Amino acid sequence: MEEYEHPLQPVDVEVHVDRREMRVTWSDGHQAVYRFETLRWRCPCAECAGEGGAPGKLAFTTALTPQQTEMVDLRVVGRYGFTPVWADGHATGIYTFRALRAMCECPACARQRQASAAC
Repeated sequence: MEEYEHPLQPVDVEVHVDRREMRVTWSDGHQAVYRFETLRWRCPCAECAGEGGAPGKLAFTTALTPQQTEMVDLRVVGRYGFTPVWADGHATGIYTFRALRAMCECPACARQRQASAAC
């Protein structure tokens, strides 16, 4: 189903449990670092993010536990995303490559988002 495939693909992914981060090198050469805590706060699943206008459980959460932010596995979903498996057993959030790339917190990507928002 190529309509779901993002033009930018990960070419290398490293999960650094000790640093609590995931590093992705994209097909355009860009390297992005995603902190585990940021990924968990931005979990796109219905349980965490909500659905149908109803807020998810993260809307009512003020702090995450260490188990919620410890990645124990990373699964590839088709040719369009990843699903982290967290130490608390949560494994339903599919981070599409498009959404993951948009989450990059590096200064260059932040400037690009600000410029796009200003248009």
